[in-house]
Amino acid sequence: MKRCELCGRAVETTKHHLIPKNRRDSPIARLCSPCHEQVHAAFTHHELKQDFHTVDRLRDADRLQSFLAWIRKTDKTDIRVKETERVRKWRE
Repeated sequence: MKRCELCGRAVETTKHHLIPKNRRDSPIARLCSPCHEQVHAAFTHHELKQDFHTVDRLRDADRLQSFLAWIRKTDKTDIRVKETERVRKWRE
């Protein structure tokens, strides 16, 4: 079992492409499912590509601080994540 590169928990992880829509050349981060889902719920692909293309930048992002503080204290691996209104509008 690997550690999630965002929350640091020792849980199953998934591959997160740090540069969306460029999977062939994108560096990969290992994130637990809740962190991976939260990243995609909080940021558009454009924001990820332009401003949040490293684990350090994601970890330091204001939008993830309360989520990361919470997830680090739980052993939950299956949570429900809601897209922000801004991301939802961007996807339309």
